[in-house]
Amino acid sequence: MTQHTSHTPPDAATAMLNLLYSAPFAAQMMRAFVKLRIADHLAAGPRDATDLATALGAHHGALTSFLDACTAQSLATRGEDGRYALTERGQLLRSDAAVASHVLYAAGPGVNRAYEKMDEVVLTGRSGGDITGQHVYEYYGDHLEEGAAFEKVMSETTTDCVNALVEAHDFTAYARIMDVGGGRGTLLSRVLAAAPKAQGVLFDMPHVIEMAKSSLRSEAAADVVERIEFTGGSFLESVPSGADLYMLKSIMVDWPDAQVARLLANLHRAMEPGSRLLIVDWFGRDAADAGRVVEGYEAIVSFSAWTLWGGRLRVRTEFEALLDAAGFAVEQVETAFAPGLFPWNLIVVRRQDD
Repeated sequence: MTQHTSHTPPDAATAMLNLLYSAPFAAQMMRAFVKLRIADHLAAGPRDATDLATALGAHHGALTSFLDACTAQSLATRGEDGRYALTERGQLLRSDAAVASHVLYAAGPGVNRAYEKMDEVVLTGRSGGDITGQHVYEYYGDHLEEGAAFEKVMSETTTDCVNALVEAHDFTAYARIMDVGGGRGTLLSRVLAAAPKAQGVLFDMPHVIEMAKSSLRSEAAADVVERIEFTGGSFLESVPSGADLYMLKSIMVDWPDAQVARLLANLHRAMEPGSRLLIVDWFGRDAADAGRVVEGYEAIVSFSAWTLWGGRLRVRTEFEALLDAAGFAVEQVETAFAPGLFPWNLIVVRRQDD
């Protein structure tokens, strides 16, 4: 007699699997909804498919079929007069809404091309992007719409962390502060606002720096932007010198140990003895200490980071070992200083003398 190891009835288990494997279709529907700016076109009120097809330059039959499928996902409704209107869910996919950027990034080819290689990730330990021949961050440099959506998502998800960070650490003690891999400059601009006498350097890939130059004009005060030097490059090749504080936020989680060691070595070469490095990142929970297997969402995030970029969530002792090997002395560790999907942690280290 066959025994089932789950309390879930077989039919319900099959239904759940059907839902999971069909989820990519729903995600691509949302992505098309955003790219076609359907929510923007319906923002002023209901419109029929003929009117929308003219506005979009779309095929009438395909558009009607698409909109009917969108009603099945509760992104729109179709009235008795045949006109389509936005639902509350559909409103969240306006082109200026935060969720729209999440959809363009997370449902985009850059992410999915890596996820498609998940079996090879397991067999080789390499990231999905590397297996395809181009790391995801390099891909974003060639596909700026997705790259811009990714950088916008990173900025939006960091606000609470940044606000807590300027309360947890005194930045007024530094004259020159460099954010390495600093994206659109959300962290650096907030730090410089809290340290009005400091100069800043934003260092990231050249295409990201161009985004930052544009976005910061509307997102930060003019006197803050005037104090920022924008520098493009790869931190895996070298890091500019001359700062007395360097920052890494949400960087180490994205890279495997070998690249993290390379980044830390580049930082060590760039920094003067006694200068400081501030790291903001997530800690994984040590399964042995917790007495259990790592829980669901944490496990998913960690393997997702491995698949996309080759990184993972690391426990605190792993951070400390990497830093010690690179020639840094840990001065301060503040766990859970800010809330988030996982609590943010702060590590402040000093470059030791050679």
